[in-house]
Amino acid sequence: MSCSKNNNPLIEVDRETFEKEHIAWDVQNIKNYIFTYEYSSNSMPFYGLVKITIQEGHEPIIEHSYDYIENIPYTSIAGIYEQLNNLFDDMEKIKKRTYSHYTVESAILRIEYDTQYHYPKKISHVVVLTDKGIPIPGNPSIKMEITSFLSF
Repeated sequence: MSCSKNNNPLIEVDRETFEKEHIAWDVQNIKNYIFTYEYSSNSMPFYGLVKITIQEGHEPIIEHSYDYIENIPYTSIAGIYEQLNNLFDDMEKIKKRTYSHYTVESAILRIEYDTQYHYPKKISHVVVLTDKGIPIPGNPSIKMEITSFLSF
C-alpha cells in the first residue's frame, strides 16, 4: 500500500485580505454596474464569457453564449464574494486533510483584487488530490477573471 509522503497538505489562502477587500467593496455601495468575466471549471458544465448588468431595483441582465443560464456561476460581485466565502469555509475543512475519500496534497486559492473598486478581479483555485498516494486526474479547479467593469 502506497502512502503520501506529505503529512501536512500545502494550504495557500489569504482570508485577511479577502475580508478587507470585501469590506472595501461593500463600503462603496455600488448599486449599478456592468461587468464581464471569463470562467472555467472542471466541475461545472460552463465556461466562456459572461456579461452581467446590475441595476438597482431590477433583476440582473445576463448576456452569454451558453445554453444553460442556471449554470452561470456568478451573477453579481456580491455573489462572487459569497461564493468565495464558501470556498474559504471549504478550505478550512480541507486543512483536515480529506476531500471526499481522497487525500489532499495541496489546496490553493489565489485572488487578485481591483485596486480602485475592490472586486475580485482574478480567482484561481485548485485542489490536488491523491488516492493511496496516486494522483487523481481532473483535480477540482476554478479560474475566473473579470475582464471589464463599469460603474454607472
